Amino acid sequence: MDNRSAPRRSRGNAFYAESARAALGLQGEPRSLSDVPLPLVHTALGMAVCAVVAALRPQVLGLRASITVCGTLAIATALTLTLYDRLVYGRDLRHALAATGLPVAAIAAFVVVLAATGDLSLRIPAGVIAALVIGGIPHLGGLRAAGREGTATRLLRDGAGIIVLAPLLLAAFSGALSTGASAGLAGGGVLLVSADALLTEELHGRVAVAGAVVIAAILAGTVVILPAAGHGTVRASLVLVLWYGLRGLAAVLLGRVHRRALVVEYGVFVVAAALAIAVGAVRG
Repeated sequence: MDNRSAPRRSRGNAFYAESARAALGLQGEPRSLSDVPLPLVHTALGMAVCAVVAALRPQVLGLRASITVCGTLAIATALTLTLYDRLVYGRDLRHALAATGLPVAAIAAFVVVLAATGDLSLRIPAGVIAALVIGGIPHLGGLRAAGREGTATRLLRDGAGIIVLAPLLLAAFSGALSTGASAGLAGGGVLLVSADALLTEELHGRVAVAGAVVIAAILAGTVVILPAAGHGTVRASLVLVLWYGLRGLAAVLLGRVHRRALVVEYGVFVVAAALAIAVGAVRG
């Protein structure tokens, strides 16, 4: 096939290299990782967003006003990341809009940490993690769009999801919020992180979102089932284990390849966490 029939980018080193290959009569070569730009602008945006969130922390504006302002900022961040990629990157390197779900959850987690503690030894790492997630996840989305998402990047994305989800669940099970607010916080965080995780497993967009909604509903229900007082860290840990198992089961059962060993493996996590939660609910 003639190389001139393939779509070309109009800027950057990759474009000039492709033009040189065409002039020499060479066949097109597979794209390398260097074709996906480093997320310098994304990370700078993440740092700026975290600085604004820290300035508008709940201790300054109040909990309700801070959540409203930071929630609006999170949505604006997602739109900015998407618009920037649409304007700068080629069509085959643009991340999907769903790739902004985890950055939005990272902003929410940072707000939760700011509201829960004044300890800088916790706030600073939380801000660094949020900035890196905001900057790095769209980059991983670009690798996925370019067909360059390997095992290491998939594990990195899963690890980011766990780090982001943990403080949200801790806040939901701390007993400081009402049952409705806790269920909403847990459900919203789980929805965003689960959708990103299931999309990483190459599920169809609608299927991934539907699975994430079911998982979010189940975990939000645990806020109502489990006793409001007691060991919040233990309860959050149990729910995190339950999420891991449900997320794995959804990926295996809704995916193209059904592996019985994986069903059993993730099923063990679900059963163990569910039994522990049931015991806690009965004792409560």
